Amino acid sequence: MSDKKSLLESLTELGEEHEEARLRYEAENDAWWDALSEEEREDAFYAVVKRIHQAEVIDRGTYRYALYDVFGFDGYMYGRGMSCGYMTLHNCIYTPQEIRDLRDRELASHGIIPKKHTFIVEDK
Repeated sequence: MSDKKSLLESLTELGEEHEEARLRYEAENDAWWDALSEEEREDAFYAVVKRIHQAEVIDRGTYRYALYDVFGFDGYMYGRGMSCGYMTLHNCIYTPQEIRDLRDRELASHGIIPKKHTFIVEDK
């Protein structure tokens, strides 16, 4: 029982450290943004929105596709994209069926054939 308690305490501590690091990064990022000239902010905005438009509207790609193929990031940015709200934005753009289709395409691109779910409704 004490091992379980120790593990839970360690996980809690790790979560708190992660949140502190996220908040620190967010503050540093805001300071970076504030230090940019208006032209640099405009250029950064244009570059990011252009890529989001390409990934989401033109290509209709997955979250990973946007990060890795359009932005050219590695796996490290997966969590950062979640922290800044990009995954939420990505998911708001699609209907639930489109999200399932994107998931299935992503799985298939890795050689995984997704199971088709059948739901049975019972009469009461």
